[in-house]
Amino acid sequence: MDLSLLLVVLYMALLGAGLGTLTGLAPGLHVNTLALVLVASGPVLLPALGDAAVLLGAEREAAPLFMVAIIASAAVAHSILDFLPSLFLGAPEEDTVMSILPGHRMLLEGRGLEAVRCSAYGGLVGAALAVVMCLPLSLVLGPPLNLFPLLDLATPFLIAAALVALILSERGREVTAKVVVRRAVRTAEVISLSRPVPVDGQDAVLSGTVERGPAGEAWLRTGTGRWRLVGARVPRGTVRVEGRWRVRRSARRERGLAILFLLLSGALGLTCTEARLPLSGAFEGLGHSIMFPLLTGLFGLPSLISSLGRASIPPQEVAAEGADDLRSGLRGTLSGALVGWFPGISSTTGVILASSLGRGKGGLEDAGRSYLTMVSAVGTSSTVLGLLALALAFKGRSGAMLAAKEVLGADGAAAICPPSPWFPLLLLAVLVSAAVSYRTAVVLGARLARSAAGTDLRTLNRAIIVLLVALAAVFCGLPGLIVLAVSTLMGTLPPRLAIGRVHLTGCLILPSLLNFTGLDVSLLSVL
Repeated sequence: MDLSLLLVVLYMALLGAGLGTLTGLAPGLHVNTLALVLVASGPVLLPALGDAAVLLGAEREAAPLFMVAIIASAAVAHSILDFLPSLFLGAPEEDTVMSILPGHRMLLEGRGLEAVRCSAYGGLVGAALAVVMCLPLSLVLGPPLNLFPLLDLATPFLIAAALVALILSERGREVTAKVVVRRAVRTAEVISLSRPVPVDGQDAVLSGTVERGPAGEAWLRTGTGRWRLVGARVPRGTVRVEGRWRVRRSARRERGLAILFLLLSGALGLTCTEARLPLSGAFEGLGHSIMFPLLTGLFGLPSLISSLGRASIPPQEVAAEGADDLRSGLRGTLSGALVGWFPGISSTTGVILASSLGRGKGGLEDAGRSYLTMVSAVGTSSTVLGLLALALAFKGRSGAMLAAKEVLGADGAAAICPPSPWFPLLLLAVLVSAAVSYRTAVVLGARLARSAAGTDLRTLNRAIIVLLVALAAVFCGLPGLIVLAVSTLMGTLPPRLAIGRVHLTGCLILPSLLNFTGLDVSLLSVL
């Protein structure tokens, strides 16, 4: 391989990493916007890249491929760095809405740097594992099996599976305990005074007075409570009951509310994505994507508002361990493949599917670390494997890959499709960008964590709230402020109703499902 060509690719990777870092750290600025700017600047940038390539000993005709290397590197860097503003400023994007909740919890526990390291590690692992997976996957999706055309057929089923998994994630908080009676005998006037701890399947021995309910059901009243009796017949009076506990957790209320908020947020998301907004003819700011005020209202502002009662951010611990969760990185990478290949599968959907693959071992701390690692791995792996989809089928599954497709032109597939030597070079650029971005995220995260420690949280949160509202007004004008107000109100309700705010991701999932099935047009006539 020509060393001059390799050198140019490395320079392009560093340039892309720098641009992706800027977009990742700037609230409301997405890498897709950067990609569109690069494409629009193509008549100027491509000749400049060609001149730079000639100076370094490479061919001028490779300029479009250098541009693709910049775009792919920037997308990976953005995916790793955009966790920082979502953690410290509460300004989420589509790729970070799932990680902002455990990230804020860890920050308020003094583990903000640990959260940054877990997220950065997940991004690095996701990119590396995705690169390793590219060779075997190219043989399955491309020649000789050519299974890529079958992917579109499975898309609606995967999105529906994510919705079901999201609803079933509510385990419920109402616990009912019954005693399955094996033996019940009359006894002396003795009543159990120590309160039992019902554990499903374990033996139960209680003494008390048998009562009958309105439907004739048997209840045993002890000195500490009243327990439902099922199974064998129980005599009236004071009895000694022997049996086993049957403990069940009811989640009907929580799952019903989860469905409600999925539908409400989905309707709001569909209204926003289809530009059916009030005051659309009024001041619209810079015309930025309406997703910024939507996601900020659903996930960012409610967390900031709920933290107004806290005095200050606690001192941040130096995380020396717990960030090397390879298993969660692998789960995120596998789900990132779905995001990179399937149209309509967003990063949010990929995270939900990855969560359903298994739960991390350990307590709440381990679960938070694993979750952040997994979410970040989904983001970077979807970019790498989206590059594979572009190479094999010349289809862009994200804004960045669509921009790369436009840069390559009609004959671009032949230029990067394996076994073209350019595809390994693009993968190398992605790996370099991931490594540089990992280190950048850790260093910047450490500085931000130290700076945030001891900061008056009420003053800081008020300032951030004002900043986010101002950005929504500048980016999206009056429609953006209306969306921000409605979504903020909706975002404050789930915690008050004892369900997860994650169900508000219906604003992203439902529009994708409806758009893919063609039902969005019918629903928009109602909204």
